[in-house]
Amino acid sequence: MKIREVNENKKQFIALLLLADEQENMIDHYLEKGTMYVLEDGNVKAECVVTDEDNGILEIKNIAVDPQNQGQGYGKALIDFLVSKYADEYSILQVGTGDSTLTVPFYEKCGFVRSHNIPNFFTDNYDHPIYECGVQLIDMVYLQRCL
Repeated sequence: MKIREVNENKKQFIALLLLADEQENMIDHYLEKGTMYVLEDGNVKAECVVTDEDNGILEIKNIAVDPQNQGQGYGKALIDFLVSKYADEYSILQVGTGDSTLTVPFYEKCGFVRSHNIPNFFTDNYDHPIYECGVQLIDMVYLQRCL
């Protein structure tokens, strides 16, 4: 298993990026300013994009594992990599996600705790309703982990 930084042609991974953020113009807001990593294990299994949010906060803007490889530890491996790589530069790793039974428990298992919500984030910023596990996502839930 190898994790490498991607500096050029980040859109080659658009299929994975769209798994975590299903509207391409929303991805465009952070993709170029963010730092992208891909996890390879034979081939690309997962990706993540992080941004510097100032005040010692590093934010995971996008993290996704290929559907055929979910549940095999690749997402956790990416988070562990970020924690290790950035512990000396940042004090907090945070992520914003939908209030879903699929994503929130994953982050909590990785040591994140709920921080705050942004009401109506998904309904205000996306051009169509977004559903996860049959539930419409409305508010953005932020979770944080101390580094």
